Amino acid sequence: MATVKNVFQTGRRTSIDTGADMKATLLTMAVLANALLVACGGGTQAPPGSPPAAEKPSDTALAAKAPPSTLPASVKHIQLEEVDPAEVVILSLQDIDLPADADSVTPSGAISNALLMDGTLRFSTPGDTGEDQEATLEIKSGAATTIGHVLIRSQRLTAAQAYDDGPEDDGLPVPVRPRLIVDGLGPNNTITDAPLAFRLQGVGALDLKDKSKGLVMDKNNNVLGRLEDFWSFNPTDSSFSISVSAMQRLLHTLPSGDLNLGLNFVSKDAEFAVNYDMLVIKQGAKVSGRLQSLNGDPVTTFAGRKILLNGYDARMRAETVVDANGTFTFENVIPDTYLLTWNDLRNPYIVGGSMAIYQDTTQASVTLVVPPNMLAADTSSAGLAAQRAGAGTPLSYVSSYATQDGTPPPPRDIGTTEITP
Repeated sequence: MATVKNVFQTGRRTSIDTGADMKATLLTMAVLANALLVACGGGTQAPPGSPPAAEKPSDTALAAKAPPSTLPASVKHIQLEEVDPAEVVILSLQDIDLPADADSVTPSGAISNALLMDGTLRFSTPGDTGEDQEATLEIKSGAATTIGHVLIRSQRLTAAQAYDDGPEDDGLPVPVRPRLIVDGLGPNNTITDAPLAFRLQGVGALDLKDKSKGLVMDKNNNVLGRLEDFWSFNPTDSSFSISVSAMQRLLHTLPSGDLNLGLNFVSKDAEFAVNYDMLVIKQGAKVSGRLQSLNGDPVTTFAGRKILLNGYDARMRAETVVDANGTFTFENVIPDTYLLTWNDLRNPYIVGGSMAIYQDTTQASVTLVVPPNMLAADTSSAGLAAQRAGAGTPLSYVSSYATQDGTPPPPRDIGTTEITP
């Protein structure tokens, strides 16, 4: 199930919530209340003639006698800035109010790898799922623990924009637009001959049949198909669905590539109206990639590494895994210019390259060149620094080669500029 959500611009913020001070205040209040109760003769009295009870040490005294290892560590919660999917993030520990000599970091949730290095916190984010993803980073420094909360904001095409054509400031409260639930879309919003259904969450049984419209358009907003010619309405939940046979007819009329899908839901009495706009893909390009050395030999020592794919315009963000042969694959990549890199936290962006996918491309191949330093057995930061100092080989060598349907990219006339002294 793909969930389409309204997109709102949110400000980035960093907030800190420390629980140690509150606990200390409550403990002090408890000790004072106990002392007052004893002074006033309250509490349980010992029976006459019984031996005096041993004085019970206070909580503060117990804490003072406890070994340091058993003392509760102070925990601080911070909200880190939003980040994008499929990227390597590097944050200065000083900027997020953490000690530069922090001991360790443990990721959980949507983030699986993180590193403390050279006074920075580093982690890589997963590919876009169409939903915002959340993760936590537990950073320890001595007895102190900091929990960093991270929101990975979806850029994927399922994050549709909802439009409101009404007045912006009419003195009335702004209605909450319902979420649009879309069933039947494949990865990266691909449309196939599978059934497709649209449903507005929480609107009840509105009569949306007669006035609701759906358009499929190209980048220039030329209408390629009308969904009302293919969908059927279910009055029980006010949903629209397109059957397998109807999807086959619709796909036959549409070109390959990325398309614009506009949805306009209007009730029969025109008291309810909402618009959604989203991108869908009909058979994007398959991108096959490989890692090789400067000599052209395949590099097979980085199996399990993740390759990150970032689009510049369409904001398509995905990840895939390098196999034992040093190859990787991305499916249904839409026309755009992309940056490919791997999620190496010690040497971010040391291996990568750019690649353009052109209109009507169905198959593309890309080769990423691994610099000699990365092929050495010792890939620690100290080892790489020693190799760089000794061999003088460029550590940041980046290169890539790409073809479209077996053909190299067309030549580009860059032009020259004469510089006069």
